[in-house]
Amino acid sequence: MIFQKKRWILKDNSNIEDMDIEIDGRKIKPQIIKVLNNRGIQEKEEIEKFLNPSLKNLHNPFLLPDMKEAVKIINQAILRKSRVLIYGDYDCDGVTSTYLLYSVLKNFLPTIYYIPNRFKDGYGLNLDVLKKLEDKFDLLITVDTGISAQNEVKYLKEKGKTVIITDHHEPKEVLPEADAVINPKRKDSIYPFRDLAGVGVAFKLLHALKSSGINLKLSEYLDVVAIGTIADVMPLVEENRVLAKFGLKILKNTKNVGLKKLIEVAGLSSKEELKPYDVSFIIGPRLNAAGRISDANLAVSLLLEQDIIKAESIAKKLDEENRKRQEIEEKTIKEAQSLINKNKGILRKKIFVLSNGSWHAGVVGIASSKITEKYYRPSLLLTLADEGVLKGSGRSIKGFNLFEALRNCAGILLKFGGHEHAAGLSLPVDNVDKLDEILNSIAQDYHFMIFKPAIEIDLVLSLNEIDDELIDQVYLLEPFGVGNPEPTFLIKNLVVENFRFMGDGNKYYKFFAGNSTKYDVVCFSNLEDEDELISMKKVDIVCKLEKNLFNSVRKNQFNILDICENVSFGVIKDLYNNLKAVRNNCLSFQRYEVKRGSLQDIEEKRCVFVAFWPHIVLNFLKFLKGEDVESEFFEFLNKQGRIIQHQSSLKEVYFDDIFATRLDKLNAIVNEADLVVALDMPSYQYVKNFYQDANTLLIDLDNKFDEFSLHINEECVNVYKTLRDCEFISYNFSGIYESDPFLNVVKLLFIVQMFEEAGLILAEVTHEGIEVKEFFKTQEKVNLKSTKVYSFYRTLKG
Repeated sequence: MIFQKKRWILKDNSNIEDMDIEIDGRKIKPQIIKVLNNRGIQEKEEIEKFLNPSLKNLHNPFLLPDMKEAVKIINQAILRKSRVLIYGDYDCDGVTSTYLLYSVLKNFLPTIYYIPNRFKDGYGLNLDVLKKLEDKFDLLITVDTGISAQNEVKYLKEKGKTVIITDHHEPKEVLPEADAVINPKRKDSIYPFRDLAGVGVAFKLLHALKSSGINLKLSEYLDVVAIGTIADVMPLVEENRVLAKFGLKILKNTKNVGLKKLIEVAGLSSKEELKPYDVSFIIGPRLNAAGRISDANLAVSLLLEQDIIKAESIAKKLDEENRKRQEIEEKTIKEAQSLINKNKGILRKKIFVLSNGSWHAGVVGIASSKITEKYYRPSLLLTLADEGVLKGSGRSIKGFNLFEALRNCAGILLKFGGHEHAAGLSLPVDNVDKLDEILNSIAQDYHFMIFKPAIEIDLVLSLNEIDDELIDQVYLLEPFGVGNPEPTFLIKNLVVENFRFMGDGNKYYKFFAGNSTKYDVVCFSNLEDEDELISMKKVDIVCKLEKNLFNSVRKNQFNILDICENVSFGVIKDLYNNLKAVRNNCLSFQRYEVKRGSLQDIEEKRCVFVAFWPHIVLNFLKFLKGEDVESEFFEFLNKQGRIIQHQSSLKEVYFDDIFATRLDKLNAIVNEADLVVALDMPSYQYVKNFYQDANTLLIDLDNKFDEFSLHINEECVNVYKTLRDCEFISYNFSGIYESDPFLNVVKLLFIVQMFEEAGLILAEVTHEGIEVKEFFKTQEKVNLKSTKVYSFYRTLKG
């Protein structure tokens, strides 16, 4: 069966009342209001402000701590013609922050800037650099850095320098003793929004200077502010949403010569509008590339360049640097994956701490994000910085605060910083194992389900709720990004029509669904076996609603994020395919001696769990979804923090344990496992017959198969007569009477498989029942007891 890859977390919409809201003459759909309510935007005024953002809604910059002091210092510096040094950072946020402040202040003050070299200077303020430059400035202003620079600021103050820090990273307990420390994350901050990017904080400083009377046209710089905010993966809510939305509008027709050329070189000129994706994956990486593998000053020079020819040359150079970065990054990711896959002990951990002295320091952060995305584990990738010192970056998952975890490791680290989702650090080489031990010890206190990928579903929709206007209004929620993701919808019980593959190598697929209105249903992340996809009949999907315009023709489509077959049907289909493998196999079945096990036998073992009996399968699937299942066995797995994936998820995520429903497709899985754990007698005998060398034990969750009996005469005749009469039998058929409805289904599947093996019929499993496609005439009398399916049944009964 096709089972969902991630947990589906449905937000509660039960207590949300409809509101009468109009934006530009359009009545807002109740579904859109529900989406916003679940994202904490609940009051009518808040909703109207969100759907109709305005630059007038930006907060008073003087609410930021020390902003008044900073403005006073800069105004005094203008009067005195003081020399200013802007000290930035080498990532996209730092580059855009540096450009922003430098391009404005140089009009009023003798201003220079310094972007540290990642490899020579390291992250943050560098004391040696400051000593070299100290005769060239009177006032130091940091952007996107400095919040942890206690020693460096102390030195500058002793030298009589004035220091303003603007930063957005998490402050430590003690702040640097600068003349002004502007950071919305300060504990004493009363600023209404704490998640500004570094460029956002720099912009607020300019906002405050404008408010104090300095003549500035801030709107001209919103394109750069949007780039820094989006590229630094800041949440696109509240003030960031306003800055990003208006900045993206300006970016498409930017007056910045360097940006214009970068957009051309990157192949974005023909797009009608630029979106956060274009910044995150095309523009941002090119501005970041220089800082990652060479010198970030190249990116600043692009933003400052006024000459078209020179700007084009720099843009092409950045494009080439980005290509080099991609090659280095790909090599690093492959080597990190190799480390993980060769060591089962790493796979069992909740946090991956990986090191390789040859990794490029400029790409370990982005490589870490790819490892975290693939395995859904927080990860740290470390490389050799100096003799005896490792340096690296980490990325986290939702619900695990990486910065706080590193704070608990401060005693063994030389330096660390960052925020909940990303962090940088350095430590002695000898401490790396201790770091691994402490972090994984901390992770044990978290519920194991946070380490299982999840999709938050905004709303359940029926097909009759979906129309052009609803899909159009989804786009009112743009720009999408962290904190404001594109809405996801659950649509249940879609009947699959006209399924087909598309793309090179059948990478993707498409089908139609709907009643009077047909919708395109597309999937651009095909992770399923072809035979599983082709046999889909009825599915639930989590998707995005999109409009697709081609040659001025509009088509509405559902873009699949995750898919699950109707679970009851999926269980039946898998059981049918398992029996089909029995009849197609040349084995002579025998009953193996049973090796029984206990729950203690599976501790610290990588297991493949298998079940034949439908209700055991259903209970396990509920467990995989995160539902409570009353059973000592599932309670044990829960307490152990076992992360288990369904067999159909294997191409995407790698966890310790696997639950397999297609017993005929265990080959590769069995070889990787320590144990195959059969949860009922039929699955135990199946595995022992098909995979004799597998280390298999039985933990019997139910002995219902003891009640199962198959009588060739009466029962088979009844089924055959029913099929001849109507060519179809529902799973709730009444020809055979048993107390357990699953016994009926299992019995039906055994009988139909015997009919097929004997050459009587050609059948198909549907989500409603068994349908006969063709009847065949036989010349000789059929002996169903001679079929392999019946032989297997006799083996199971012993």
